[in-house]
Amino acid sequence: MRNEIEFRSHVSRKHRVALEGLVFFNSCQARVAACIADAVEMFGAPEIVPEDPDRLRLRIAGMQEAQCLFAVDKETGKPVGVAIYIRPDLEHITVLHLSIAAEYASGGLFSDEHLLLRLLREVRRSTRRMKGVRRLELYYGRNRTPRWSDAEAALATG
Repeated sequence: MRNEIEFRSHVSRKHRVALEGLVFFNSCQARVAACIADAVEMFGAPEIVPEDPDRLRLRIAGMQEAQCLFAVDKETGKPVGVAIYIRPDLEHITVLHLSIAAEYASGGLFSDEHLLLRLLREVRRSTRRMKGVRRLELYYGRNRTPRWSDAEAALATG
């Protein structure tokens, strides 16, 4: 069974519980707990906020420039992934927070959908329209070596 995924800047208010589970109670968070803690300490915690009476989005308190991109199951509208990112300078986009539903993560029922990679490709695609952006960086990967080459190589093909 293959789920159709679409990318949006918001989710329906009726999926608040699913969004809370994805962002705050995700069983995959243990894999990157230290990175999440570091990102929260550096930038702040994600918050669910109403965009209008029918839609929700995420923000980082005090960061007006933070944007989010949701991966949503097309049939149900349920969020299954999200990336929160900023443009710290003219040339860079930095993804501050990432979350993928357990069923789409490595070892999950839909892991063959490669949702993390698709979500990052979509962030890159959406930022190509921004003049001057040359690099997409993953904050969670900052302490790894090589620093960005894995992400860049994967994104360059998309």
